[in-house]
Amino acid sequence: MDKILRRVAMAERQVTKRIKRKTQRRYQLEKKERNREIKRHRQEVGEDMRQAIVARNEDLKLGPLAPNRDTGKVNEFGNPYGAISVDRALLHSQLTPEQKEARCAWAGGSKNLCLAPGDRVVILEGPYKGKIVPIKNIRTNTMVLEMDDDLKTNVKIPEYLRESDSSPVEPISMAVPISAVRLVYPLPDPTTGHVRDVIIRELKPINITHDRPTRRTTFSRLVPGLNVKIPWPAVAPIKHIDHPVDTLRIDVEERTYIPTLLRPPMPEVVIDELRNRYSKFRTRHTEEYVAKIQAQEDEKRTRRKSVDTMLQPVQEYNRKLRELRRERGQPVLTDEMLERIGKVIAKNQELRRSGGVVSAELEKRKQAGEELKKAVERLSIAEETAEAPVDQPKV
Repeated sequence: MDKILRRVAMAERQVTKRIKRKTQRRYQLEKKERNREIKRHRQEVGEDMRQAIVARNEDLKLGPLAPNRDTGKVNEFGNPYGAISVDRALLHSQLTPEQKEARCAWAGGSKNLCLAPGDRVVILEGPYKGKIVPIKNIRTNTMVLEMDDDLKTNVKIPEYLRESDSSPVEPISMAVPISAVRLVYPLPDPTTGHVRDVIIRELKPINITHDRPTRRTTFSRLVPGLNVKIPWPAVAPIKHIDHPVDTLRIDVEERTYIPTLLRPPMPEVVIDELRNRYSKFRTRHTEEYVAKIQAQEDEKRTRRKSVDTMLQPVQEYNRKLRELRRERGQPVLTDEMLERIGKVIAKNQELRRSGGVVSAELEKRKQAGEELKKAVERLSIAEETAEAPVDQPKV
């Protein structure tokens, strides 16, 4: 069974590595595509700003002689004057988790967003700056809002979507990012007491509760500076209409199956259909299969042991010596041996205590040797002086 478990663990590791490589490759491709799209949008915005500056200067200089720009002339990105692409109008660009959090940081974050359809918000950026509109829908994948009022913008219609005699530019409803809006809610004035619309620039989720059966998260929203709870907008109840093909609730709640302990809940063949019995990831096996694998391992172990019966004479002799040593056991120290060990220990301690006297004697011998060496050198110099000629100077 150890071999099977090792095989399962190896297969799981291989699958984990494969999934990790695929995930990393997919992330790199998405990142590359996202960066390419962002770069294209930035170039398009820059070109539109450049054309707007040139057109403004021409209108100021030429006055009534300024050219008519309401024509089908297109720029290098294929967009007519005063029109943008559909992706820019609807904000279809995919965002990273960090970008999502940054886009809705003022509203409590992307996980607990403190906005809902029906809230009134004020637009802080774009051509509709300062307009208060209600929210129609929230797209959580890109963190943008769709408004009830028609916030129109001109976009270029691709050729394959328009008719031959239709205009290449059509107005459509634009999307607004959450970072470009703020919540508007009526609150009483602390000084006068009159209720008026107030722009709430920050919201915070509180009392977060997670319902495990329904997998829903409920929370309240609070204004941090004022400690005022903002109620959620009223939602109209959904009216469900029963059709002839619908299953009635009484039929859904009727118990048609009652499990017992007398028989299994399903046939064994169904289990093999649901879970592959030959899968390399299988860890639960039947008793018969476990007994079969154990018998095979015992047979291999017995076969390896049978090889030990065929030994050479030297191997048999060594084995016999090992058995004799094992039978003899650990050696025991006699009283005589302990006495000799004690003498050696006492002698070593005595030498260790007399280490100062020995070192002083060695120092004296060293000084005597040095004096003898100096005397020999003086004697050799005197002999060389006596043997030197008279007319030569002494060295």
